[in-house]
Amino acid sequence: MDIVSQYIDEIILLLGLLAIILLIWNITISFKLKNLKKRFLRFSRGGSVNNLEQMIENFSTDMDEIKEIIAQNRKQLHLILEKLTNIKGQVGIIRYNAFGEQGNDLSFSIAILDEKKNGIVITSIYNRGESNTYAKPIEAGESRYQLSKEEILAIERATK
Repeated sequence: MDIVSQYIDEIILLLGLLAIILLIWNITISFKLKNLKKRFLRFSRGGSVNNLEQMIENFSTDMDEIKEIIAQNRKQLHLILEKLTNIKGQVGIIRYNAFGEQGNDLSFSIAILDEKKNGIVITSIYNRGESNTYAKPIEAGESRYQLSKEEILAIERATK
């Protein structure tokens, strides 16, 4: 009987160790489950598991709305960029003496064009007692009116 009692003591010791290991394992799993529950509640914003399907549908609807807004923004951006190319932003100016020895460089031609070379050229010719100003429309770098060499030079400067 001594041998049987010796094995019983070892079996009890092994069962005790196994119980301690299972207790530690149970505590570890409890902490992990608690952390997982916190993460789920944060994800579901306090909702329940039954609510999860509704939440996913709401996220899908929100994503569709966001995609539509992005598409509208792209269209608006395209329109803005189109309008921006039509803004008169390229300027070329040349000053000159229109009548040789009778004055200073008080005459000028200024061209104001967009990227498509559409716009206007303005010329002011100064003479001692008077000053005359002319404006000519420009389309694709050309005018239906005859351009002076100074006006052509101003257009060339604006398109560089």
